Amino acid sequence: MKGGERDADDIVMSVLAKLVNVLRSGQYTPEKGRFHSYLATMIINEVHMLRRKEVARAVESRVSLEASVDGASGDSESDRTIADTLVAPEQTSATDLDEEWRQAVLQSAVDHVLTKTALSERDRAVYRAYALEGQDIAKVAKAFGISRNFVSQIKVRIDKRIVAVGKALVAGEL
Repeated sequence: MKGGERDADDIVMSVLAKLVNVLRSGQYTPEKGRFHSYLATMIINEVHMLRRKEVARAVESRVSLEASVDGASGDSESDRTIADTLVAPEQTSATDLDEEWRQAVLQSAVDHVLTKTALSERDRAVYRAYALEGQDIAKVAKAFGISRNFVSQIKVRIDKRIVAVGKALVAGEL
């Protein structure tokens, strides 16, 4: 887990509290997917939320540290070097973390749609070739013996499913 052992209890309690509310309100329905997938998504979302909070706290503490160093008597170069050393330059920014989270949700949605929804094998293969591998539309159309327009239609149709699944993941419904 990205949160580490020290955060595991907090994550478990938070997920459990949310799960109780979801089950009481009837938001989870077995027709939408397996329970273990739903629960795994809730846990992953909670880990990401915790990580974002940690990054936000780290950014706030970095600002406080820099302000105290700038305001320190002497304001020497060695003081700034210590502050820079304490705040790792490779630290993930909140924007980077948000982008990582969006990419993780997108990847989960793509995986879900391509593996757990009713799609023909041809449509899956066309989507993988055109949308995921970036092959030329003419090459994909020729390889599968379909028109370029139909390749586009397959992509748009699957993209809509991915967006719907992504929204469901973010809302904790899947």
